[in-house]
Amino acid sequence: MKSLVAVLLMMVASLAQATDFLPVDDAFQLTVERQGESLRLHWQIADDYYLYRDQHRVLPSDGAELGSVQLSPGAVEKYDPTFDQQMVVYYNSMTAVYPVQNDGGEIEVVYQGCADAGLCYPPQKRRFDLNGVALVNAESGMGGFSSFNDSAILELSANNASGSELATITLASALVFALLGGLILNLMPCVFPVLSLKALQLVQHRAEPGPDETSHSAIVHGWLYTAGVVISFVLVAMVLLVLRSLGAWVGWGFQLQSPGFVASLVVLFFVLALAMSGFVEIAGRWMGAGQSLATRAGWSGSFFTGVLATLVATPCTAPFMGAAIGYAVTQPAAIGLTLFAVMGLGLALPILVLTYLPNLGRFLPRPGAWMVTFRQLMAFPLFATVIWLLWILVELTEPVVIMTAGLGLLLLVLVLWAHRWAVRITGAPLWLLRGAQIVVTLCALSLVFTAPQPDEQWQPYDAATLQRYQANGTAVFLDVTAAWCITCKANESVALSGDAFDRLVQRTGVQLMRADWTRPSPEVDALIERFGRNGVPLYVVYPANGDAPRLLPQILTPSAVAAAFESL
Repeated sequence: MKSLVAVLLMMVASLAQATDFLPVDDAFQLTVERQGESLRLHWQIADDYYLYRDQHRVLPSDGAELGSVQLSPGAVEKYDPTFDQQMVVYYNSMTAVYPVQNDGGEIEVVYQGCADAGLCYPPQKRRFDLNGVALVNAESGMGGFSSFNDSAILELSANNASGSELATITLASALVFALLGGLILNLMPCVFPVLSLKALQLVQHRAEPGPDETSHSAIVHGWLYTAGVVISFVLVAMVLLVLRSLGAWVGWGFQLQSPGFVASLVVLFFVLALAMSGFVEIAGRWMGAGQSLATRAGWSGSFFTGVLATLVATPCTAPFMGAAIGYAVTQPAAIGLTLFAVMGLGLALPILVLTYLPNLGRFLPRPGAWMVTFRQLMAFPLFATVIWLLWILVELTEPVVIMTAGLGLLLLVLVLWAHRWAVRITGAPLWLLRGAQIVVTLCALSLVFTAPQPDEQWQPYDAATLQRYQANGTAVFLDVTAAWCITCKANESVALSGDAFDRLVQRTGVQLMRADWTRPSPEVDALIERFGRNGVPLYVVYPANGDAPRLLPQILTPSAVAAAFESL
């Protein structure tokens, strides 16, 4: 708890500090003007701010043609921790002059700068015609919090209230949009399973009140659920705004870009789906289901149901949310966090209203066996969510994650199944069972969370590219593999990956190529036939001196690979 408070204080401090930085258009004031047959771009740079020379570019479009740029003198070298290298930057001012070779069309100006105090803005984009007239700006990343007034012009999503592409947002309208966006979020499919569970809790609460139940208990639970939603929204917003203030361009749902976070959701929703299906029972304090809502565990359950509702809501975006979020991230921290809190209030509002209207209880069906069936039915949307999250995990990593994560989830099922036996044994056998469960759980989580990252060292096989490497005197190692080849995957894990393999490749300068035979491919068919094989794996080394290629054994070891590479 203390560590959580410390993290929150650091976030608040960072957000408070962020408001001291200038808005990007004040830090780097860009003017574009036509001077005869040239186009002059000039940035007036505020004190203690700088622009990167090599992060600036101009992109012509619609027939515009420009010549080679002439940059103003005065650039200096500076070590930049953002890029971890020496960078050429401009202080005070920067000018770029482009010869205009064809009138008409327009340009997009891209540039990026930082403050000496540590804030780096995301790349900015501005559009102009060739007379220097500013057009509607391209989407610009806003890293800090702008000191705007109560209005800001920004591009809205296609789902905004009026349907127009551009609108003027005021603080009042942003608050309304945030509330409406949160309300409509309740209709999104990602939130439906959790809301259904909460409705099920309300039915149980009205039919089976606890011994200490009072007339206000339902209201308390409603506010606890609301607190869980609102606090979670604010925490997500704080992380989002801190990352933007540090120069990262992130938006709503940014956490789904992290394989670790997605893997966590896979495990969470899989276990919850198993619990709702009746395969395993989870303690009431986790979701508040199956326990009296009057107990402390029930209170915790209401709060964490709100937290869970936020977790499942982040992948979804409702109408009006785009405008509210777009406005929130351009404002000082207090306004931005308030807008996210109002959005969370909108998500929690229907459940909260239900707790204040006890007469609505008579419209809810009476408790009975249907609740068990309904709860089991709600497991299927959660299982569908797991499948969707696994698809995201594949997109973020490698297709093999389906096998590793699937095996990890299977081991989790084994652990939960073994939990049923714990009530039948005592003493040493129980301790052995618990120990085995812990070991298998760690193995399962390791399989889910150690998703392989895309390896950019490997180039896709292409005969022309291979010949070009040989002509240039570059040694090549060719791996012919397939996703369904177990031996291939074992060799990749044991001998063709890891720090030692990376150092070997860097030391020897061998170019890595990979031919994928997962699907039928005439080109790969011919390659396999050329070497007298009829299947995979196939490993071929092409020496740098142009000698005949050599085959490696089908079962690889790190030492065999090292010896082959060193000989090239």
